[in-house]
Amino acid sequence: MHQPNDILEPRLVAVDSYYLSVIDERIQDLSNDAEHLAMALSAITATDDTSKGVIVAVRAALLANSELASIVSEQMGGLILLPEIKANDDE
Repeated sequence: MHQPNDILEPRLVAVDSYYLSVIDERIQDLSNDAEHLAMALSAITATDDTSKGVIVAVRAALLANSELASIVSEQMGGLILLPEIKANDDE
């Protein structure tokens, strides 16, 4: 079912705002989890440069994913707040 965006045709779909808010909560959970995991990695003390580099890289990736999830959550919040529209019966 997943298709690249350049293949999908634009179309209007009916989505309940409650359903969007549930998805938004899951996105926020992912953001929080990634941030907490990054913080947990800060507690690890490594002695060799390779291990230190791996920890720094994984922490950076987790924090980047957390930030991206926060941005997606903000976008989802904007969708949730869109005004309700009515479709014509013939559509």
